[in-house]
Parts: sequence; C-alpha cells; structure tokens
Amino acid sequence: MSLLSTDSSELRFSYADQLLLRELRGQRSRLSIKKIVRPALQLGTRAERKALLYYRNLPAPAHLQTEDPFVDDDLFAAVIRHRAGKTRWEAAWHLQGDIRVADDFSFVFANNRVVPGSWGLSHGGGVRAMWRSRVGQLTGRPTLRAECAILLGDLGNPNYWHLLHDILPRLAMAEALELDPTIPIVVSEAMMKAHGERLRGTSLLTGRTVIVQPHDQTFCCKRLFLLCSGEFASHWARKLVARIPAAPGVSVNSRLIYCRREPEHSVGRIAENYFEIEEMFRAAGFVVVSPGSMTLIQQKAIFEQAEIIAGINGAAFANALFRYGKPLAIGALVPASWVDTTIQTMAKVFGFRYAGFAIPSLTKDPNSSVLVPRDTASRLIEWLLKAQDQSIVAG
Repeated sequence: MSLLSTDSSELRFSYADQLLLRELRGQRSRLSIKKIVRPALQLGTRAERKALLYYRNLPAPAHLQTEDPFVDDDLFAAVIRHRAGKTRWEAAWHLQGDIRVADDFSFVFANNRVVPGSWGLSHGGGVRAMWRSRVGQLTGRPTLRAECAILLGDLGNPNYWHLLHDILPRLAMAEALELDPTIPIVVSEAMMKAHGERLRGTSLLTGRTVIVQPHDQTFCCKRLFLLCSGEFASHWARKLVARIPAAPGVSVNSRLIYCRREPEHSVGRIAENYFEIEEMFRAAGFVVVSPGSMTLIQQKAIFEQAEIIAGINGAAFANALFRYGKPLAIGALVPASWVDTTIQTMAKVFGFRYAGFAIPSLTKDPNSSVLVPRDTASRLIEWLLKAQDQSIVAG
C-alpha cells in the first residue's frame, strides 16, 4: 500500500488550520451568503453587552516568554507561529428571556437571536446549521425545560482533550464568578456517556444538579449562564488540578511515558507497526500506557509524575495539564493526514517543551492508520532524551 508523503505539499491540515493557512498566504475568503445573513441572525451588540457578565483578554501565545514548539516541517511551523500570534479571550453571559439550546449545543438562541458566544458561531458554523436548529424548534421538537441553568457547551464531543481543556475550565469559571451552586448544569447525553465514569471520584460536580440533555431535544429556560473559557486557559489550571485527586496505588516505574492509541478507545490514527515502535521506546526507558482505558484520577496519578510524554498526536497529551507549573517535554508523531496546531499551542501557553515529527499515513483519510518509520521514532527519542538532560542540568 502506498503511503502519503510527509512533504509540506502532502500534509493535510485540520479545518481550523486550513483557515489559518489561507490567512498566512494572504488569501481573502470569498464573499458568501453566510457572511451577509449571519450578522442579521445574531443577537444585537447592545443586547449582548447588556448580557455580558464577564470578559477577559488573554495574551497571544507568541507574547509569552516560553519556548517555541519545534516541528520538522517549515510550513507546519509557519502555521503554528501564525496561530500563536492571535489574541485569546474568555467571557460569560447571563441571558434572560426565551432561551433555547440546540440539541447538539452548537447554537444558543436568546429571544430568537443567535448568541455570539455560541460554539457554532465561534467555530465557523453556517447559516444552514443555524436555520436547521431554528426549524427544529418551530416544528415542535421535544423540549427539556428548567427555570435557570449553566451551560458548559460540551457539544456532545466525546474527545478527552475537549473535556480537560474546554469543559472543566468552565466549571472553574462558574466557581470564580460565584454562581449560585444550586443552579443546575446542563450537559449533553453524549458527554455523560463518554466521561461520566471518568468524572467519578472528583469533586468537580459535587453539590450541583446535572441536567442531561438528550440528543434529540431542545433545552429551554428563562435564564442561562453561557460560559466560554479562554483557549488553553492556564490560569484555571491550578484550581482544576486541585479538584482532581490522584488515584491511590496507581504508579509506573518511569517518568518517561509513551501513550498507546488503541482502536477501542481512539478514533483512528493507529500505528500499524505499534509493537515495533513501542519496543523502541521501552528500550529508551519509557513505560507504555493506555490512557484511553483509564479514569481521570488514574491518569492524573501517572501523568503528574511524568517528565516526558510521547506518542502519536492525540488527546492523551491533554494530560499535560497535570504538569502545570512543572517541567515537561512532549514528543509527538504527527500523521500526515491530520495535521493540527492545538497541542503545540497548548505547550507554548503552559511553558512545556514540544517536538513534533511528521509521519506517513496510509491514506488521505484524517483517521487513517499510520506507519511510523524507525528513523523518525529514533530522532524523536533522541530529541526527548536530550531535552531531559538539559532540564536536569538547568535544574
């Protein structure tokens, strides 16, 4: 089977990074119906400001005095730098009136207008998606009702990265804003199915009523707190980490961790030659773990002690959160069919060292399996061990 090349021309960027790439190249986006109609469907500026409860500008990652991530491709590095130059923000709104939340959490409507803080707007959702959500309301889609609620905006996304770096920081925001602890939290059915067990044993939801919104129902209320935490909100990390206990009796005999991706716990990007690559990392002193099969508190127990985390680019690197305020090196094998700048930007914000090496994918499908070249794995191991030596000398 032929492999995708790892040359820049063959790298397939995620949708968000494709937009960054267009900006980097100076390509203007085309005028579309979405750009014309969408503002007319949004909540007006005056109404939005009236509902705004909290707003904070966060510095662009490029302005932080932390080490820039390393990747072995010039175009990839340029997109990372471009993303790092963008200012971040976070906000909270207290919406009142006729509030409706679409069944996929992508759009929030306040008095028949789309709220700008809706995930669907901030992530490029189009008019068609807005219209579909609105039509569902008008045609009598089943509804779930409450007087008041806090929306975490989990989008029914089962990804572990999303849980640790997006959903849970919003709980920290709710506490910091001193929102009444008796106000229930609305989460999707998919989120509870994927992460309910992982949250067991933590105090993150203690004392709060949880309303689970089925995938085919619209949530309605008269008052809604819509929380949007900043991208890689490191200022919430200490509070979050403190609320997640480490599972007792869980440990590994190395501070060097290689994360295995398994078909039953991961959406694609599985190494066809995983046994060979894992043996190479074991020989270099790494312990191989399977984060996808662990609870949240088990993952904390292992990763809070790690000095190096390596593996195929994926959600397991979210566990870097547990090294907040401590040194960490992240080593990623990046599939050519799914190139994304998220983990590199997180490392820059948190002050972690990062190295990413592109590897061939078997097909152009974003979830394609990969075949890791031995020389690429060797180069990554060499970079990581050198980074560890430098950290020891610096310490």
